[in-house]
Amino acid sequence: MSRASYRALLRVEGFRALLATQFLGAFNDNLFKIVVSLLAVKLGAGRNGGSGYLALAGALFILPYLLFSGYAGHLADAFAKRRVLIAVKACEIAVMGLGALAFLAGSVEALLAVLFLMATQSAFFSPAKYGILPEIFSERELSRANGLGEMATFLVSTAEQN
Repeated sequence: MSRASYRALLRVEGFRALLATQFLGAFNDNLFKIVVSLLAVKLGAGRNGGSGYLALAGALFILPYLLFSGYAGHLADAFAKRRVLIAVKACEIAVMGLGALAFLAGSVEALLAVLFLMATQSAFFSPAKYGILPEIFSERELSRANGLGEMATFLVSTAEQN
């Protein structure tokens, strides 16, 4: 394949939208986790529980992946992956609405609950995202499409570390 094949992949209907969705979802997840972690420490420090809240935030961010990945994979197999992706992203909007309310209330516990819900919706997004790629691309194009998808995720992670 030539270098132009990456451009050809980006012309496939819906793939740019999927990449943008992946990038923005990873950005949202990381930003919310960082902000909640910082607020948990700040708000919890006044109650002598800042470090406990920080550890809990990390655990609540990982726990849904451990608990729900199998169910998420089954859901992505049982229903049209496009429908699953759209439904999960609609849930993300609702969860972030709850997050805004939790910020306004200044409740560390509510922010942590929203963090868990946000990570849960992300856990349900991943299997459908990876599962839809073989439905869109040929076997020959799949590695490059996966590479572009991972790039969309790790651009956010790399920016977060700097």
